[in-house]
Amino acid sequence: MKQFLLNSDGSVPNTTDIELLKQNNILLVIPTPAPKESGMVAVECEPQMIDGAWKQVWKLEPYVSNPDQELIEYAGVEQT
Repeated sequence: MKQFLLNSDGSVPNTTDIELLKQNNILLVIPTPAPKESGMVAVECEPQMIDGAWKQVWKLEPYVSNPDQELIEYAGVEQT
């Protein structure tokens, strides 16, 4: 889904051609702050219609510093 983030207050940046965005089916999305939680990372999801406007949506995922290491440990492979 193509999206265009508006200003944080929901206003349109001065140089934006709204009609062109609409013609190309690009959603006008109000940005929202990414949540912060220790040991987690915010991952952007598809925007959702909330209170009559498209808004940016986030989900929290556990932080993995080395995904390959996690896979190796899961597979039970010994490292040398």
